[in-house]
Amino acid sequence: MESSETTSRITAIALAFMAVIWVSPFSWLFLNAFNPLSTGQLEIPKSVGLDNFAMAMSGNAGKQFLNSMLIAAGTATLSVVVGISAAYPLSRLRIPGRNAFLWTLVLLRMLPSAGVLVPLYFAAQRGGLLNQFGVIVALTILNLPFTLLLLKNFFDTVPIELEEAAYVEGATLLQIVTKIVLPMSKAGIAVVWFYSFTGAWNEFLLPLIFARVQDAFPMSVGLYAAFGQQGAINYGFLTAFSIIYAAPAVGVYFLLRRNMNTGFAGVGVKG
Repeated sequence: MESSETTSRITAIALAFMAVIWVSPFSWLFLNAFNPLSTGQLEIPKSVGLDNFAMAMSGNAGKQFLNSMLIAAGTATLSVVVGISAAYPLSRLRIPGRNAFLWTLVLLRMLPSAGVLVPLYFAAQRGGLLNQFGVIVALTILNLPFTLLLLKNFFDTVPIELEEAAYVEGATLLQIVTKIVLPMSKAGIAVVWFYSFTGAWNEFLLPLIFARVQDAFPMSVGLYAAFGQQGAINYGFLTAFSIIYAAPAVGVYFLLRRNMNTGFAGVGVKG
């Protein structure tokens, strides 16, 4: 009995210690963001205000926010459109070498983006795509292995008998895909869109190399540039900028949460 109580106390202390470690960075972030006189210390602010957020949204920050939204939403949407166009035939047609192709996609998924940066850069340079659209295209290419594999798995779960019945009733292929397959796969599409959005939102290297001009940089590059700007670190500005930077990804998650919960369960079932 005494041994059980001792174990419970040790477990409680260990959990409390882990909670403190997990909460401390977020506490520091919020306390400094809402403190107009932030010094970078973990302390209760003497006054609370939104001055740091106003400063974070002034200057180039607003433009960088719009650039991030354009790159992230454009990449997610293009990845889903291209992924659906390629994943549906892979799911329904018995193409020779299909399994080898899918395993190749798995291997490509493991490649780091920095490993294919040089060929992507020169291809974009030849095609005149060293701009934001080039960033969207490059990120879509890097997303395609994951997008294809995931969407194919979700399309596999749609009963083909439904499509055959619709075909007998006179439905076209486009109607079958848009009226049956896509609505029944919206959880998978939501997961793919979310992962593509957050991946593009957090991307730093490709926008830095492809965009090349200050006005085209997203917030990820702006956050990097804000460190040590004007010879000093403004902790209030940086923490407010970080919260604004993280907010869209969190907001997209809550917007898609209902479909994504089903999608994550589907991913777990399919392995």
